[in-house]
Amino acid sequence: MNGEALYPQPCRVARSTRVFAALIAALMSTSAAATEGGATNKALGVDTVLAGVIGPPGSLRITNFLAYYHAGETLDGSGNPRPGISNFDLNVSAGTSRFQYVWPDAKLFGADIETRVGATWYTDADVSFDLGTAGGVIHRNSSSSGWFPAALVGPVILGWHGETVHQMTGIEVYFPTRGFVVGQPVNVTTGFTSVAPHYWITWFPKPEVEIDGSFAYLFNQTNHKTNYQSGQEFSMDYAAGYSLTPTWQAGASGYAYRQTTDDKINGNAVPGGNRGRAFAIGPYIRYHEEYWGVTFKWQNEAWVENRAKGNRYFLQFAFLLK
Repeated sequence: MNGEALYPQPCRVARSTRVFAALIAALMSTSAAATEGGATNKALGVDTVLAGVIGPPGSLRITNFLAYYHAGETLDGSGNPRPGISNFDLNVSAGTSRFQYVWPDAKLFGADIETRVGATWYTDADVSFDLGTAGGVIHRNSSSSGWFPAALVGPVILGWHGETVHQMTGIEVYFPTRGFVVGQPVNVTTGFTSVAPHYWITWFPKPEVEIDGSFAYLFNQTNHKTNYQSGQEFSMDYAAGYSLTPTWQAGASGYAYRQTTDDKINGNAVPGGNRGRAFAIGPYIRYHEEYWGVTFKWQNEAWVENRAKGNRYFLQFAFLLK
């Protein structure tokens, strides 16, 4: 399947700015998770459809996401329920938009050039749990919401088309646009910036079969309000889909996540490192016309360590302006 054949169906792209400004910020020292309270600047499991296909020169692709995440437990470094924490309940919902412009008559190393900007335009999060202490059980709950808590910029993204393989690469920068509230059990912003080299690929082994991969490595900066630096992170989003008809596709998508270095506070590694990991998989279905499309995804998390464990739901709407 060549690149030109993809252009009439740009709506099949499943791209988004990060869906969650943060899943959890610091619950408290006794329940801290991987990275600072489990927060990460890249939404996991979003780059899963036509991930490696850049739009046609001169086009503007706009992708909007509505997302919901629910977790009913938080796990320790052995993958077991975190000691002292019970009745854990976390809910996060968010809306995001991403704008991707491909420059006309511009090439670099034989690739088309894209510039992208995105924003999480609204996020709402709440968490509740019971904490066992020497004096008894303490119930904690917290909520946080806000407009435009985070954004991203990808100034130069390169994209190459092949007969069956399409690839993109570049660097994305994620940064908070709202203040981090110290001591608040949940925040809608991480409070730190991340720089992430990124590689996306889409492969069509047969015209009706699509396989996608998205690989990112995050270098996290320090949250200067807490002097906490989250460890470096590797994530892979993936999908495999089959076109049932010219307009309907179904398949499976998800992500694999692994924190590769220890968290640090005041420049020193935290006890145990707080390195997180997770894997998720679930079904998706997509409907698309020539210049727009809708995708619904559900992803269930497993093999989780030092993070909350739950389910992610995405409703995506994308369209192309030429």
